[in-house]
Amino acid sequence: MNGRDGTIDELRALVAKQAAQIEQLTARIAELELELAKARKDSSTSSKPPSSDITKPKPKKKPGRRKKPRRGGQPGHKQQLRKPLPPERVDDTIDYEIDDEEVRRLGLTPTGDFECIQHIELPDTPVHVTEYRLAVYQDADGQLYIPDCPEVKGPIFGPRLLATIGWLKSVAHCSYSTIEAWMEDVLQVPVSRGYLAKLCTGTISASLADAYDEVAGAIPRQEQLGSDETGIKDNGKKHWIWCITAATFSLFHIATSRSREVLEKLVGPEFAGYLNFDYFSANCSFAWNNWIKAQYCWAHLIRDIRFLAEKHPNKKTKAWAETLLDRSRRLFSAWHRRDEMTAEGFHRSMLTHRDRFLELVRQPPKTKEAANLAARFKTVEYREEGSDLIQTYDCSDDYFRFMFTEGVEPTNNHNEQQLRHSVIDRRITQGTRGEVGQRYHERMWTAIATCKKQHRNFFTFLYESVTAQLQNQPGPSLLRA
Repeated sequence: MNGRDGTIDELRALVAKQAAQIEQLTARIAELELELAKARKDSSTSSKPPSSDITKPKPKKKPGRRKKPRRGGQPGHKQQLRKPLPPERVDDTIDYEIDDEEVRRLGLTPTGDFECIQHIELPDTPVHVTEYRLAVYQDADGQLYIPDCPEVKGPIFGPRLLATIGWLKSVAHCSYSTIEAWMEDVLQVPVSRGYLAKLCTGTISASLADAYDEVAGAIPRQEQLGSDETGIKDNGKKHWIWCITAATFSLFHIATSRSREVLEKLVGPEFAGYLNFDYFSANCSFAWNNWIKAQYCWAHLIRDIRFLAEKHPNKKTKAWAETLLDRSRRLFSAWHRRDEMTAEGFHRSMLTHRDRFLELVRQPPKTKEAANLAARFKTVEYREEGSDLIQTYDCSDDYFRFMFTEGVEPTNNHNEQQLRHSVIDRRITQGTRGEVGQRYHERMWTAIATCKKQHRNFFTFLYESVTAQLQNQPGPSLLRA
């Protein structure tokens, strides 16, 4: 071999080595780009809440100066006026009339009608204080005796003030310090934070215990439920707020776990209705092991697809995801036009859109993320216990039940909306400090959300519950007949 051939061999070896390095570096770049894309996930491309978005792109301003909208009702919108309080709420009535001489001068004729303008004010002392004077007696042995007075047993506050404290704590999201300051400044009634906490986790919480248990017992009998969860801390330790929703109620439960055992406790393995939730491992395990008719959330699915379409470094994966988004838009466009179709035509349309989506999603490009998404729609084989017969289950059914069952929603949005109130509470109070605090919060959140669904006044419900608790009577129900 001459010098020229040796040089060629050396160059070939160098090129091969560099090609191998380029291939390794290219793979590493793609890996880092994917990690960076995952780190930059926001509420539009993942299940993260909007509050987790650290930075948001500023919208482009249109040229020119924006016209300032006028105050009050806008063109095309119905005017909204405050309704006056009913006559039974009016304490004083003052009539104003034009004097007779002016009436004659202007030639006016009384119509007998009045234009009513209400002026509302708080009384000078917004609390009513009753002092019970118990005479003290002494027997021959020096023992002191006082009369039995049932009215002084229990809290020093009456049921309406107790309900107000509970309302401020759980509806207005006030801290105990804020309630303490409000009572001292506005009501001029000094009270400690410790006593306020004792009232909330004691009397107020106990007044809702039976109503809460009644709602919990009604969950397995519902035709359709939704489930979602979010984090909370108890004494710094991670816990989870679970929310189970039905048509007429929502139940909250704070648990130490995010596993399927919580669903088995709240919903039960015998649940025969439809259950909406996201594609979280505990939800999938609960549905699979208990033959639950699941409806996985399409809002979560579309965000996962959008992440692949917008952020994934692989071009084939991007193109595949973009096509999936287009098929999803077509699918839901047809679903929203269901009232314009006959039942047979709608069913045929849904079958067509489902099959086209499945044909596409089951042919993913060769990337891990695309394969994981496609696996949600696979057909799996299984054997029932005690049987050698191999059967199949189409996992895609758990995404398309809403197409063929009236009343089943395609998303879990309602449950996420129900959790917002407790999330605000969590951010303000920074969590709980023991089981009594957990029970208070889950009972109050349940009553607040359920009363809102049933168009009931929560303060009235809480007042009636506390009154019944102080009188050792059954409280009102959160379930409507």
